[in-house]
Amino acid sequence: MVGELVVVAYVFIALIFGVRIFMKTLSWLAETNRAVFPVSKLLILGWGIIAFVTALLLEFAVIYPLWGSSAMFLALAIFVGPIEEGAKLLPFVFSRCKDTMTRWRLTLKVALFFGIVEALIYFVVLASRGNLIGGFLRLIILMFHVAWTAVALESALRGSLLEGYLRASLLHGLYDAPILLMPFGGGIAGLLALGGIWAVIKLYNSIDGAFRFAMDYERRLLERRKTTFGTLYSDLGTLENEVEKESEEETSEDLTSWP
Repeated sequence: MVGELVVVAYVFIALIFGVRIFMKTLSWLAETNRAVFPVSKLLILGWGIIAFVTALLLEFAVIYPLWGSSAMFLALAIFVGPIEEGAKLLPFVFSRCKDTMTRWRLTLKVALFFGIVEALIYFVVLASRGNLIGGFLRLIILMFHVAWTAVALESALRGSLLEGYLRASLLHGLYDAPILLMPFGGGIAGLLALGGIWAVIKLYNSIDGAFRFAMDYERRLLERRKTTFGTLYSDLGTLENEVEKESEEETSEDLTSWP
C-alpha cells in the first residue's frame, strides 16, 4: 500500500515538473532559434524518422520474445532509456554536417520530433479509450525527450558523448521504471518511484546548464573563428603589401636601368 502511494506521489510530482520542464525547454528552444541559423526541415524530418523507427524496431526486438508476460515490462524498464536516447543521438554521431553546433541543433530538433510523434501516438491510444486527460498530459510531457537529449549533448560538447548518453539513459529509465514495474508489486515500483522523483527534479535543474553551456560553447567557437580569420586576413594583407612593395621596387629598378 505504501509503495502504491509513493507511485501516486511520483506521478503527481512528475506532472508538475513536466509542465515546468515543458515551459523551460520551449523557452530555450526559442532562444536557440533566434541565436543561430535554422537547420533544414527536410534534414530534421529524415533523421527524425530514422531515430523513431530505429527505437521502435529495437524495442520491439526486446519485448517480442517476452510478449504478454510481466518480464516484458521489466525488459522495457531496463532498455527503453538506452534505446531511445541512443536513437536520438544518431544524427549527432552520423550526420555529415561537420560543424558541431549544426549537429547539436539538428539533434535537438530530432529529439523534439521524436517526442511529438511519441506523444501523438499515446494521445490517440488514450483518447480512443476515453482517457482524454491522460492524452493531454502525455502531450505536455513530450519536452522530456528534448531535455534528456540536451543533457546528453552537454557532456558531448564537454568531450564525452558516452557519459552524456549514460546520464540521459539513466534519467529516462528512472522516469519510466516506476509505472512499467507496477506489475511486479507496489514495493518495487514504490522504491523506484523515489529514483523517479530524483530523476525528474534532476532533469529540471539540468536544463538551464545544458542549454547555457551550448550557447557559451557556440559563442566561444565564433570568437575563435573570428580571431583565426582576422589573423588570416591580417597575414594576407601584410603579404599583399610586401608583394606590392617588391613590385614597386622592381619597377623602380627597371626604370633606373633603362638605357
